[in-house]
Amino acid sequence: MIKNKYVFCILVCLLAGLGFAQGPDGPEAITVYLTEEQALKKAFPEADTLWSEVWTPTPQERRRIERRLGWRLEEPDFTIFQAKKNDRHQGYAIITNQIGLYKPITFIVKVKPDHRVGGVWIMVYRESRGGEVKRQRFLTQYRNKNIDHHIRLNRDIIGISGATLSVRALNAGVKRVLTLLDVMYSEKESQ
Repeated sequence: MIKNKYVFCILVCLLAGLGFAQGPDGPEAITVYLTEEQALKKAFPEADTLWSEVWTPTPQERRRIERRLGWRLEEPDFTIFQAKKNDRHQGYAIITNQIGLYKPITFIVKVKPDHRVGGVWIMVYRESRGGEVKRQRFLTQYRNKNIDHHIRLNRDIIGISGATLSVRALNAGVKRVLTLLDVMYSEKESQ
């Protein structure tokens, strides 16, 4: 038994620094599945040119996006990756974060040139439960969804027992990416 409260405090701080911190659901679980470079390679496996641009929506664009989504955007700007292969556009990708139960889930959403989802990959998962959303058999449900799909749990996307909040977070993130790209590119292309 530790009799000195200062030694006890130091031990607690050291354990927290080593990754043994307690979260609301017990020990925090942080799993990195893909780095940014690896995620972009999955999104654009055949690309010979890759670039990114930072887009800051105007106040009017921001209001339009928020109205369509039904919630406020937290980020002031968005990094949009694009790729080409032999001068042929391969689509867009956005790395995004959505809160699961307590912590953000980091994932990348690739959108094809026809504005349909080309793929979704989990990059970092920080919750102690619900990590089944990283499985490709679940993530393939998002393929070919576009802005016209509602992307709702148990309607468009079959949920996972015990991972409901993680599934909802991914649904919201995919819908947000599709809406951002629709406002940024589709609406400008139609003008």
